[in-house]
Amino acid sequence: MTLPPHTRLVLSSLGLCLSGLTSAHAASPAVSFRQQIAPLLLQQCQTCHGPTEQKGGYRLDTFDFLSRKDDDGDPALVPGKPELSDLYRLLVTTEADERMPKKAAPLAPELTELVKRWIAEGARFDGDDKTASLVEIIPPQTHPKAPEAYTLPVPVTALAFSPDGSELTASGFRELTVWSPEDGQLLRRISNVAPRTFQIVYGTDGASIAVASGAPGEFGEVRVYQPKTGEMLRQIVSAADAVLDVKISPDGRWIATGGADHYVSIFDFPTGARRHRLAAHSDAVTSVAISQDSKQVASVSIDRAAKVFDIQTGKLVAIYRDHQSPLYSVAFAPDGKQMMTAGYDKSMHQWNIADAKKQRELALEGNVLRMQVSGDQIYFGGSGKKIGQASVAELKTTRTLTSIEDWVYALAIHAPTRRLAVGGYDGTITVWNMEDGKQVAHFSAAPGYKDKAAVIFAR
Repeated sequence: MTLPPHTRLVLSSLGLCLSGLTSAHAASPAVSFRQQIAPLLLQQCQTCHGPTEQKGGYRLDTFDFLSRKDDDGDPALVPGKPELSDLYRLLVTTEADERMPKKAAPLAPELTELVKRWIAEGARFDGDDKTASLVEIIPPQTHPKAPEAYTLPVPVTALAFSPDGSELTASGFRELTVWSPEDGQLLRRISNVAPRTFQIVYGTDGASIAVASGAPGEFGEVRVYQPKTGEMLRQIVSAADAVLDVKISPDGRWIATGGADHYVSIFDFPTGARRHRLAAHSDAVTSVAISQDSKQVASVSIDRAAKVFDIQTGKLVAIYRDHQSPLYSVAFAPDGKQMMTAGYDKSMHQWNIADAKKQRELALEGNVLRMQVSGDQIYFGGSGKKIGQASVAELKTTRTLTSIEDWVYALAIHAPTRRLAVGGYDGTITVWNMEDGKQVAHFSAAPGYKDKAAVIFAR
């Protein structure tokens, strides 16, 4: 049968329309919960509907919680039906008292449309574990670049010497900066780092650095970078709050982390596989340490407790509660049988791991934020705007290094070259020779800030 010309034209046009719709659909893949919806919820919603606060009796920090009903019995998520899903309805409602996010500008139309489309497509979950936190299932993100030149200095909260002592890596804003410890010259910058870095540690072979970082109240992570090229090798930790410390065991097998989410985690460093996630404290874990024989990990917290765990089994070995204020520093004594702990009570305690009993106490002028054992000496600093040095055996001060203009937020030691580096709240780095206590260099760690700012050398 031969179709009339006008009928052939209509069918031909319809075919082109259907072809266009098919092409448009093929060019628009299904919305991914992991890559598109979870980051949106984490940024816009989790603060008020997360693990620490559930306004309206509803939380959405995991897909499992997101799928449940709120206190009124209303479903937040009805797959295939956006208009019946509170997750979408509360984003577009014109009722000011109901609209989400509360006390903030409405989401951009393209974002609300993204949520609508995901629900309409069936609200599919493309992760591995519906009970995992949002931050754990989101693929590693590319962080915004650091400013080319800083308009203000930022506190130096982390420092680490390279294994050969020729380089000093420091925290920056969304980056790491690498300096010469001898003359304060900027060697290079490492990007794709979270806004704030709290600890930096080199791997035993010097071919990698682990970085504990995050944005407080939003997310935390531990990433491993190649120190020379700045390439991100892998992300070991994704957390719902900032990761405040990371340490690598002397034998290179283990990596331990602690953070604002109250957990201590232990990983196999070569593979990144997590061995233990310990609900160790009732508040933020501010510092961790690993024994010289790589068999134990210690932690301290704002909850004033200090704990020691077996690194293989994760079992609690000791708990010490004699401090009266939040703790920020922990270190193993050289013999591995005693712990050194300090924080906001202006004292350092030395106690036995075997019976958790205090052996010595050193009264201090200020609070201690950082400390490190080198040989038979322990170095520490904080609000006192100076570095103290004490013998571990007697816990008596042997020397004090001054000329620091602000609180000490970071401390690093390179024993072979006898160098001690300190980072301050004012954004400066000071390097000393530990042999004679003389200052080697003092410089601003903010690239481009006050280009004419003097770099001071004293040998």
